[in-house]
Amino acid sequence: MLDAGWHCSEAVLKAVGEQYFDLKPEMIRLATPFAGGVGDTYGELCGAFTGGLMVIGGMYGRSENGISDYRCQVLAVQWRDAFREEFEWLKCGDLRANWVGKPEQESCSVLVAEAAGLLIDQLSENLE
Repeated sequence: MLDAGWHCSEAVLKAVGEQYFDLKPEMIRLATPFAGGVGDTYGELCGAFTGGLMVIGGMYGRSENGISDYRCQVLAVQWRDAFREEFEWLKCGDLRANWVGKPEQESCSVLVAEAAGLLIDQLSENLE
């Protein structure tokens, strides 16, 4: 997906979200500022990770207050834990310095693809 011009956050949301719900163009636009650790600064959470959070929110998030958000919050924590276990870091800059750049991980596209697969595995385990 990165090769198709999508940012990491957009790519995970698009690739995974399309499999689970009716992904609207405005949803993808919401993911754009999370690219590259927020605005391509590499200073915040990895865009692939935040794209995953957006998928979880799209599936289990609230559209009205007063509705339980328990399942959404539990899945968000599980996603954070799975992502950290797989990649060791959550921050974009840390991932770029320590994970990306190894011979088998020459760009973020490898990380994005692996993150999307990891998210699909997690969601598959939690579908009712």
